[in-house]
Amino acid sequence: MNRLVAILASLLMILFSTSSIAIAKDYSKWLDRCSPYREEVEQILQQLGVNKDYYYLMVAESKCTPKATSNKGAKGFWQLMPATSRSYGCHDPYDLECATMAAGKYIKDLSSRFSQFEDVIKAYNMGGRNYVRRGATMEARSLAKRVIEIKKSDAKH
Repeated sequence: MNRLVAILASLLMILFSTSSIAIAKDYSKWLDRCSPYREEVEQILQQLGVNKDYYYLMVAESKCTPKATSNKGAKGFWQLMPATSRSYGCHDPYDLECATMAAGKYIKDLSSRFSQFEDVIKAYNMGGRNYVRRGATMEARSLAKRVIEIKKSDAKH
């Protein structure tokens, strides 16, 4: 019995260590794809007084695929919902500058309500009211975790 437990533990260690390698490799690809946009995005965020680490939210949301569209209707680099995009003055969420301005303003508003980096990300994903009413969904928690992992991966990149 002890031998079986040891074998299972070894297999789990192998499984988790190889999946971690695959994830880090994917983040590296995402970061490479996003690098041409980084300076512009970080400049806009800084102009708005937003922590430039929210750049990693964009990386996680769209992998910097300009025409990304989710099954829920979120669009562009920042995966903004159409109503959110419009309410922050962006009528073309596929335009990097326009979308970054809108996302930055939205993040700034959320940051005034939520003090923690991860909470702002969760609220960004769900909408501030929904996050307050229901708490974080699995999707929102996963996004916040992914943003932090991408940021850590970039430090090693």
